[in-house]
Amino acid sequence: MAKYLNDFQFGVGVSGGAEAVLHSANRVLSKHHADGSLVMLTVDFSNAFNLVDRSALLHEVTKICPSISLWVNFLYGQAARLYIRDQHIWSATGVQQGGPLGPLLFALVLHPLLYKIRDNCKLLLHAWYPDDGTVIGDSEEVSRVLNIIRLHGPGLGLELNINKTEIFWPSCDGRKLRADLFPTDIWRPFLGVKLLGGGGGAVSRDARFISGLAMKRAVNVVDLMGLLPQLCDPQSELLLLRSCMGIAKLFFGLRTCQSVDIEEAALFFDKGLCMSIEDMVVCGGPFFGDIQWRLASLPICFGGLGLYSAYEVSSYTFVASRAQYWALQDHILRDSGVFRMESDYLCAMTHLRDMIPGFDCNGFTNKETAPPPP
Repeated sequence: MAKYLNDFQFGVGVSGGAEAVLHSANRVLSKHHADGSLVMLTVDFSNAFNLVDRSALLHEVTKICPSISLWVNFLYGQAARLYIRDQHIWSATGVQQGGPLGPLLFALVLHPLLYKIRDNCKLLLHAWYPDDGTVIGDSEEVSRVLNIIRLHGPGLGLELNINKTEIFWPSCDGRKLRADLFPTDIWRPFLGVKLLGGGGGAVSRDARFISGLAMKRAVNVVDLMGLLPQLCDPQSELLLLRSCMGIAKLFFGLRTCQSVDIEEAALFFDKGLCMSIEDMVVCGGPFFGDIQWRLASLPICFGGLGLYSAYEVSSYTFVASRAQYWALQDHILRDSGVFRMESDYLCAMTHLRDMIPGFDCNGFTNKETAPPPP
């Protein structure tokens, strides 16, 4: 299935697909931001997993992976009752979210639509992460993509949510403003877009937009940490803080944004984290200062609490993520003409060397900078 899907679908059986898509979109933007003929389309479907057509699903499974077709037919071949107290409704569309087969089955239904786009449109970037689509190309080509989705999507149970579908580019040659090119009710942000839903990252050249998005997420995390004392159980509070409430909420943003753009948000988070730890350790009392905070941030095997400072982590997470998924980015960017390490990455490398002077960065700078052979 990976061989069949992974030209365009990077959310099924692909490690780091979300980060690679986001890095790739920003690399195209970095290279071509002054080209006013281009536009980026972010696609959003209405309740896609719950409304995808099951007849199309069963057809694609039988055609593409018949070895599991009997099992899938057993699961989805007939409507199931969903009980609400003493009443019930019939579940006749969609796939089970959270089920191991759900993303694959959804991707199988979506893929013929992606092939129609491939065969009819010439694009710089065309990537999906389950139902979130990212398309970059000439405005005329991207308009054709939108028309294909609106024409052929409903037959698959995929209805475009125009209120959450966006077009963006920081420069404009005037064609994108034509009334017949894009729907009048499509959202047209000017500074940037948040890619891949609520937990996604920024595609933008505007530092204020990126910083604002990071700060909004940091504020939400700090507010969440502020609720921990209600548990009145320091052990449970620490467990939640380490596993799913603290920096875990920020890792995707830290790995996909330059540290210089999220420094304010990182420092704000660290202050909130320090207050939470102080409350757990000394219950708001004295004897908790910088030394205690530094000790708490050590790994547990060194006697610490295994907590991370967002400011310190941000010095290397962006570089690590960009370098970790070079090959996947190159695959996503195969038609874009983008292949070199751009200024964003080089600036991040300079910042990393300044933060950790003795660290050997050679492993991060060995990307092939020549175009691949034909």
